[in-house]
Amino acid sequence: MLKKLFVTLLVAGLFSVACDDSNPVKNIIAHPDGKIYVTNQADQTIYIFDSKTLVRTDSFITPVIEPHFIQFTHDYQYYFVIGRQVSGSIAKYQTSNDSLVALVQVEGAVFPTALAVSANNDTLYLTDFTNDAGHTHRYDITGTNFVWMDSVLQAGRQTHDIRISDDGKYVVSAGFSSDDITVLNTETGDLKPISLFDGENVFNPSSNNYGGYGVLIDHNSAMAMISCRKNVDQIRIVDLNNSTIIDSIVLAGVHSIDPEPIYMAISPDNNILFVANNKDATMSVIRLSTREVIETVEFSTPKAFGISISEDGSRVYVGCTNTRPELGMIYIIDGESYQKLDSITAGSEPFGLIWTP
Repeated sequence: MLKKLFVTLLVAGLFSVACDDSNPVKNIIAHPDGKIYVTNQADQTIYIFDSKTLVRTDSFITPVIEPHFIQFTHDYQYYFVIGRQVSGSIAKYQTSNDSLVALVQVEGAVFPTALAVSANNDTLYLTDFTNDAGHTHRYDITGTNFVWMDSVLQAGRQTHDIRISDDGKYVVSAGFSSDDITVLNTETGDLKPISLFDGENVFNPSSNNYGGYGVLIDHNSAMAMISCRKNVDQIRIVDLNNSTIIDSIVLAGVHSIDPEPIYMAISPDNNILFVANNKDATMSVIRLSTREVIETVEFSTPKAFGISISEDGSRVYVGCTNTRPELGMIYIIDGESYQKLDSITAGSEPFGLIWTP
């Protein structure tokens, strides 16, 4: 009888623990196998966590000044880290031992903020966040190569994010200061600008009301989502096959009037979109089939930015960068219930965040 009472009290005690930022529930629900890579911009470090145990397994200083963004090749043999500064550098690492393969300086006065790797792992596409008429820069990354190829692809002004569709057909970037996106069809070579304002096929010379910031492409390689950080606080949805804007989803702030949507992640079934809101320190959960916000997850650490999702969709990871020099936080959210399950401390300004199997 006493043993039964003890077990009952123990179970009750476990489930009475509050799952908040200061005392998250740990190890009650099994996390997926994998790794979480975090680039800490202010610390100039890279942290690596075991995504099952949430224990930091490694950390090291990178030669990249202000490491801002991280991306892996599709076979996970290599990963790239860029520094957020004009004429900054890009590092190529080998994943098996996290060793530095190459460090290159970008061409000219380029301000790199994001990159994408082609479906066949031979080309790297790099954005330029400078305020001049933009271009996308390409590098040959075949094997251990890391060589600049060209900068002939036009893009909008201050392109902050760039993504490639799963089938490798489309390369999409967003012009933050020109309210447009650029869609490159790699099969035909056609390059089309799309105005975020009215959907016209033009590069906007002066419009600066939407602030296209983050880019995400669905798993069917048919639809792109663009987060608009300025004024409108919308997610614009683009039909890639027809190069047209087909819908928009307005986000309402919880702590502020304008939540400032940044980066996004999408569920394996293409139906749930997760959006990190920087100014609001929240994550919006959107059901794409109905275009409605179904949940808003709040964080106590300010400035939500990076976001990633496990391969099975069971976990969503959101990085809140905090204010320099304070340490940032990585939150782990259940991909179905949208509840915060855990949190881990990162370095100062953890802007780059990615989960890998």
